[in-house]
Amino acid sequence: MNKSEYNIGIELLKKESSEFLEKINKIPPNVKVTEKVDINSISNGLGIEKAFSLFKEKYGNKISATAGPNYYGFVVGGTTPASLLGDWLTSLYDQCSPVTDVSNIVENETIEQAKSLFGLSADYSGTLVSGGTVSNLVNLAIARQWLGLQYNIDFASKGLTNSNVKISILSATPHSSILKSMAIIGIGKENIEFVGTLKDRETIDINSLRNKLEENKENPIIVIGNAGTVNTGDFDDFLALKKLKKEFNFWLHIDAVFGGFANCSSKHKHYLEGWNCADSISIDAHKWLNVPYDSAFQFTKHKNLQSQVFQNGKAAYLDDIADSYINLTPENSRRWRALPIWFSFQAYGIDGISKMIERNCQMAEQVGSWIDETESLTLLSEVKLNIVCFKVSEQMEFSTESYLESINETNKVFMTPTNYNGEYVIRIAFSNWSTQLKDIDALLELLNECIIKIE
Repeated sequence: MNKSEYNIGIELLKKESSEFLEKINKIPPNVKVTEKVDINSISNGLGIEKAFSLFKEKYGNKISATAGPNYYGFVVGGTTPASLLGDWLTSLYDQCSPVTDVSNIVENETIEQAKSLFGLSADYSGTLVSGGTVSNLVNLAIARQWLGLQYNIDFASKGLTNSNVKISILSATPHSSILKSMAIIGIGKENIEFVGTLKDRETIDINSLRNKLEENKENPIIVIGNAGTVNTGDFDDFLALKKLKKEFNFWLHIDAVFGGFANCSSKHKHYLEGWNCADSISIDAHKWLNVPYDSAFQFTKHKNLQSQVFQNGKAAYLDDIADSYINLTPENSRRWRALPIWFSFQAYGIDGISKMIERNCQMAEQVGSWIDETESLTLLSEVKLNIVCFKVSEQMEFSTESYLESINETNKVFMTPTNYNGEYVIRIAFSNWSTQLKDIDALLELLNECIIKIE
């Protein structure tokens, strides 16, 4: 190891970055790796140049263009030029966040700017975590602490053992990460109680929720709302939930990992009306903000409870960092996550980010309309945001599964299946900043070609 390797690495990075970004539109969006890869010995080092050559030889053709414009699976964003610069600098500066003032300063600034982007009120505090799962976990851990204190029990200190308190969480269509979080923090997956949904929707039936709350009127409850459901991008009625909060004692958490960006669109921001009543909110950054993995926002109005849960003991060398994220999240160590977001905010502003969001929503509407007008396919839900959910029509002689397989086998685009109302269906998500109208024209042509091919 010597410092001269830095310059070699910089040149390798520059060349690889230029070549990869130049051809990202032509790289398959989801490369399948089936062959076994040999594990090489590391007894003797190769040096930085040979190590890079070995990587290219073993793995270069296995890299997927998940950050490219033709990846429509899940809700996966790309990487804007500004956020990529921020990420490069994050690695370059390699700040130890708990002990460098600049890390916390930039993160605090970034959180305040994010609150402006999402239209959140001043009484929210926030941190940056690895993704929607951890954001949900942190917020549910805070909710658990709140619920315990309703019984004068400090769950963070005493634990759940022998508390005799039943913790119930009510939701209509919770994301799988909610159940995972419940398992991790000791509530248990089986303590989710499903409330009814509106007809042909994924949203909470407010009357069903009211009945559940009435049944448990003497007990504090946690309610999970959705801003952008996973299958159809649907939204709960936050104004109605706001009214219920005035009648009943419950913690409202909103899972808004991509739906929070509806606030950036004048056409869609009404879906979030009333959502400032939430006690906590989770929003991903590596999805629709298009910053590199891993990155997400965690917001709450109860920072005092958050620090009760995540206070990092009483280590003498940590006395001066009470407001640091290490006392607010599970992590004691992490990258300078704020920097890629900060660069995106400064480079593009709310106006630039809003244009990206609205463009993706327009693409979803265009594809949804085409599917709705195509006899071979059935649109399963109104396109509310950036998600299109559909299946092969009943009268067709080929299945939705075989149709999706035919689409993905082209290696030109990638989509994912989901389960909607007990059926195997296809979901297309538009969330990449670099997807252009010409890509949508090519997508529709491909969808049609696959129908003709498989019929």
